[in-house]
Amino acid sequence: MDAQLQQDLRTWLSDEQSREAALLSSGNQGSAYLFDHGGQQLVIKKASDDLLTGWMKRRMLQREARVYERLAEVEGVPHSPGMLDDTWLVLEYIEGPVLKIRRTSIREPEVFYNRLHQIIAAFHAAGVAHGDLKRKENVLVTEGEEPVVIDFGTAVLRDGGMIDRLLFSFVRRVDYNAWVKLKYHRDYSAISAEDRRWYRPTIIERVFRLFRRTWRTITFRQARKRRQRQ
Repeated sequence: MDAQLQQDLRTWLSDEQSREAALLSSGNQGSAYLFDHGGQQLVIKKASDDLLTGWMKRRMLQREARVYERLAEVEGVPHSPGMLDDTWLVLEYIEGPVLKIRRTSIREPEVFYNRLHQIIAAFHAAGVAHGDLKRKENVLVTEGEEPVVIDFGTAVLRDGGMIDRLLFSFVRRVDYNAWVKLKYHRDYSAISAEDRRWYRPTIIERVFRLFRRTWRTITFRQARKRRQRQ
């Protein structure tokens, strides 16, 4: 992070009123703020300071900063100038609604999901597996209908140890399963022969899907949804 950005950011952060006015989100894990640095929009993330788990959340945010270092050359993800004082993670702000809002109105879905697949393959090649791509809130759709993958807070890094590599391999598989789920909107019977090779559900995913299907049957959730659509 360059010296000018550090100075400007410290000045802005010291003004609590300005900072709170720029609050984007706040939750159990921490807060995110929107900072305008000479016309460049940046997201500033800070971990929660709660007494019992604050130290762990700060470590997680520092680990997330390491993830963004690995992603410096990857397109289709936010880039990060770095971390300030091991407390504030600075990220590029990217405009666009989440996929959950836009998924039914994308003009060229095949192009969009192929591009998303390329982004996933690129960050895997950089040694990063996301782990939470099933959440449609973690994919943005830009004005030009380009996908952007965000929120690498639970990402897994491919480091040197055997356990790290095994975990990375597992989460990489979960990422591709999530891509299939997003593209086909959970209609697994519609998966094309070409895309079938990317869908290899883990035992955990199979058990969870069985539980989810059973729960929906017990609670008549599907029936209620059908009535709402009528």
